[in-house]
Amino acid sequence: MYALTAKDMQFMDRYTIEAGIPSPVLMENAAKGVVDEITARFPDKKSRFLVICGAGNNGGDAVCVARWLIHLGYSVNLYFIGSLEKASEEFARQVKIFAKAYPDKPISGLRGQIDTAVLQADYDCIVDGIFGIGLNKRLGYNYVKFIEYLNSKNGYKIAIDIPSGLNATSGKIMEAAFKADLTVTFGNHKTGMFFGDGREFCGEIKLVDIGLMENGYKQVADKLTICDDKFFESTRKQALIPRREKSHKGTYGCVGIVVSSNGMLGASMLAAKAAYRTGCGIVKVFCPSKYTGFFNVSIPEAIVVPYKSDDVVGALDEFMKKLDVVLVGPGMKEDASGRLIIKQILAGTTPAVFDAGALNIIAKNLKSFRRRKCECVITPHIGEMAKLCDEDKRIIEKNRIGFTSKFSEKFGVSMVVKADTSVISLISGKKQELYIDTVGNSGLATAGSGDVQAGAIASLIAQGNTLNASLLYGTLAHGRAAEKFAQDEDAKRRMMAGDIIENLF
Repeated sequence: MYALTAKDMQFMDRYTIEAGIPSPVLMENAAKGVVDEITARFPDKKSRFLVICGAGNNGGDAVCVARWLIHLGYSVNLYFIGSLEKASEEFARQVKIFAKAYPDKPISGLRGQIDTAVLQADYDCIVDGIFGIGLNKRLGYNYVKFIEYLNSKNGYKIAIDIPSGLNATSGKIMEAAFKADLTVTFGNHKTGMFFGDGREFCGEIKLVDIGLMENGYKQVADKLTICDDKFFESTRKQALIPRREKSHKGTYGCVGIVVSSNGMLGASMLAAKAAYRTGCGIVKVFCPSKYTGFFNVSIPEAIVVPYKSDDVVGALDEFMKKLDVVLVGPGMKEDASGRLIIKQILAGTTPAVFDAGALNIIAKNLKSFRRRKCECVITPHIGEMAKLCDEDKRIIEKNRIGFTSKFSEKFGVSMVVKADTSVISLISGKKQELYIDTVGNSGLATAGSGDVQAGAIASLIAQGNTLNASLLYGTLAHGRAAEKFAQDEDAKRRMMAGDIIENLF
């Protein structure tokens, strides 16, 4: 199951049509899928429907839906908004079919006159087919007011393919957007359903298979595999090494967590606890001597390895020889000590997870990162990604797929760009795979959450899983922990990083 940008979805439509499946067939398949969802929710034939159509192919879908509903015996008013001069071929085709099927059933608004009686009537359900995935500019005043009016009306609201006014790629509202209770989308999810305001305005999402040609996906470089709970459960056993009953702590690896001088101890403590909860056998904490007591008390399970500030290089070299993976960045300050630590880890051969402060240091010296000897994964949030790309944060947010894909490929590094919906790029040789993480909830928006995620990823690496599998499934396990803890709004509100740790796996 993929999420595609509007551009890639349009390619898949063209590819399928050019392969020999006519556009009207795809439209009938799409409309029947919408009708099936409608009839499942409104079995009573006395239910009243207002179906709104624009002049494009999305409007053609809407006309087709209205025709099907009338055929099944429902009460339907079909209303047109737009300009017939800009009508697509498929919309015009569907209007002709509708007129022949129901010559006594006028399409309100088709001749440019506003039918206030139709618009002001009460309906059980309002179906939106004004704009589709091709919308890429701001709506005019009249459209804004019309959509706002529809949103103000009572009745269950269904969007065809994408809510009108929502950018299908970015999830940005183009001045106004139809606020759906249900979005019935075709072929693939659209990336804008997960970014920006997409999740709020799409409501429940149902995917309809309209018969797109599978071979076309081979030519779509930026397709994102959707990672949800079903994906996690169906793939984890193939991706992660199972635990063995005949084992000991050394069997499950050693995670080393590096703490710089003057760093924030809480972040590294959370990462250490998360690493244990995710299943590694040993956690070692490399920290300045003055912090030894704090770690001994807060995490008695961890092995604390102190160092003196004037001997960080020599001590770190010895420390890394006994690790399966090193995690660096949680709580790290961008100072001389931090820069020395990053330089040495990049030059070493111990697999690494770079997070938080480590990424801010790397961002200032990307040449060293490109020349690194260690295998690694990185876990930036949007702000850290902006520093790595030397770009404005708002620009990154608008095109996080593109920036993630290009940075990951350019530097040959697997990474997760953390946000309300995270984008993951896995690099294996010259092959790149992109994923979108839909697991989790708003409870994850709390201090320390990212430190827990980094600790979970490092733990899976230490246990012998590949770096790519660890990055992907550590991220998903982090989200599932939030879902496990928070079953309602109040639980999401009170969630702390420690609660995430306690619910890992």
